[in-house]
Amino acid sequence: MFEDALAGFARTVVVDEKRPVCRLTELLQDEVLDRLLLKVYGPHLVRDQLPVLVSQWMKYYAMQLIPPVVVASLAHGLGWPLGLDRLSFALHEQGLLDGVRFEGAVIQESVSDDPFERFAPLLENLQQVIDRLSDYGDVPAAVLWGNAGDYLETCLRQLSAASDVSVVAGYGLLRERMRPDGRRNPLFQSVSYIEKDGQTVRQRRTCCLNYRVEWVGRCEHCPLGAAVSPESPPDSTAARPAR
Repeated sequence: MFEDALAGFARTVVVDEKRPVCRLTELLQDEVLDRLLLKVYGPHLVRDQLPVLVSQWMKYYAMQLIPPVVVASLAHGLGWPLGLDRLSFALHEQGLLDGVRFEGAVIQESVSDDPFERFAPLLENLQQVIDRLSDYGDVPAAVLWGNAGDYLETCLRQLSAASDVSVVAGYGLLRERMRPDGRRNPLFQSVSYIEKDGQTVRQRRTCCLNYRVEWVGRCEHCPLGAAVSPESPPDSTAARPAR
């Protein structure tokens, strides 16, 4: 399925049956998240900056899951069951997510031109994970959807550059303001390209909160002005969608 130019989009897929993995349903439990975040970041940051750490966790989740799922659909019309109980993840020795195992067999997926129909299983998966993480870490869902959209846009851009696979359906998830059922699309304009000082700059719609932890640092596509500092209050515009 992932050959030649597409091989890199499957690098997060765990195919070694002997490699230890942890069920996603287990990973999303409070005590497991507590343990993993403590291992990676330590008690001080877990106590004082939990929303930032949960945002980082979501980045790793999107990084593992989105590329193989999106490319399998766009290139072949194939996919896997994406229920929370059908996914497992390998963990790096530091405690970070480090690969996804799809527990179900490859199946034929919708090849509809409607992106919300075609990617309905992925959107449902993201919705459930984001709801859970938002509740656990008291982090706005818009921040977590922004992380997903960031990696989705990166995946589509890289796929377009590497192959002649049509990415129109994928970009529809980022360009449609509303879903067909009338609900707002949380992935809308997750990333935009603006002209700044004579250059085209890639910019996220929502901040990922990195700036609040100095050693993590501001991400290079941050939508916030340089004046915002790590001391900005939790209810600053950093936690809300950019307008």
